[in-house]
Amino acid sequence: MDLYGQDSETVDGEQDLFKPEYKKYKRKDIKLDLGDVIDFTKQNNMDIVQEIVLQESQHPAVRGLKPVKEWKSYAIKGFPGFIFIRNPFEDGHQRYWIERCVLDYPNKPSKTILDNLVDMSNVSDVWLTSQKESGSNITNKDSLIMKLRWATMGYNYEWNSRAYYDEMKSQFPSDLHELCRFIASTIGYHNFSAETAIVNYYHMSGDMGPHKDISEIDHDAPLLSFSFGQDALFLLGGLTKATKPVCLSLHSGDVCIMYGDCRLVYHAVPRILSADKDNLKHCYNFNEDSPYHGNKTSEENDPKSPDVSEGLAARRQEVQWGLFSQYVQCTRINMNVRQVLPPGGTNIADYPQPVCPSVNCKTGKTSSIHNDTEQTQS
Repeated sequence: MDLYGQDSETVDGEQDLFKPEYKKYKRKDIKLDLGDVIDFTKQNNMDIVQEIVLQESQHPAVRGLKPVKEWKSYAIKGFPGFIFIRNPFEDGHQRYWIERCVLDYPNKPSKTILDNLVDMSNVSDVWLTSQKESGSNITNKDSLIMKLRWATMGYNYEWNSRAYYDEMKSQFPSDLHELCRFIASTIGYHNFSAETAIVNYYHMSGDMGPHKDISEIDHDAPLLSFSFGQDALFLLGGLTKATKPVCLSLHSGDVCIMYGDCRLVYHAVPRILSADKDNLKHCYNFNEDSPYHGNKTSEENDPKSPDVSEGLAARRQEVQWGLFSQYVQCTRINMNVRQVLPPGGTNIADYPQPVCPSVNCKTGKTSSIHNDTEQTQS
């Protein structure tokens, strides 16, 4: 039994060092101890952190990002293939992506958890419907937008079978594709093709259990994860649960990249925390009309997106930004973007079901374990 009164556990004969850490940070009945958490904003526990310099991108600049030479980027010793980029967005420019995640990405043709919970046949706009039905109670647990836990775009992830299918695919947002292609190129991956995204919507009681992301056929391409809104604790582990995870504090705008040896490791989000309000003032401001969809032309809108149409601009004028601000104050948004097919691939059916190579710590032999991704809990 460990310090927190938890029984030690084993998985396939190996001691599970991941789950006790997950439980430690998830528990609400004891005072949260952040003493071992790496926090890049406070420079806490930086002894296993190495600052790195990323490459200048070969792709056209994405408006709203700082120049790459100004990014603060880090690697974690003992966890090769993981890169942390501390908020590379210009002041205020996270607002564009938060708007897209809440106002646009949950709508058709995306698939969302709402399709399984309520009758969505007459809902063309999740936010505006929720705003109309709930009003000042927009953050009540029964409002439509608060029931939203995830949305999938591009290849729509099928949670039951934990797989992608050729017939379950919609057009991937071009603005997000450009953003991810630019960032991936800074680690030397110049041909990244964003083909699927899971946007997670965490509320203050939310979490994501230990899992691997292995359903994609291409495991060579990096996985890009963006955080917006409230803070989160992130656990980064190894190929097996016998590796004790390191805990990182994620703030609005932070980007995590997992590639190479880190692409298939266990990871989790055990806790959502309230963000520092002074820090958020530099990230976005919802006290006024949207600067991206007001009277500006689509060419002036951020960041290089043909998805931002006149129709979206008209819808933005219906948004009550005070209610929108209330929602963001109790929500952490995570855009998790991946490439599904190998370069040149066109059909998922052409490839066998993906499996994950995992090294057994005792025998050194390689085995295959299937994805055990868990849906966001709240």
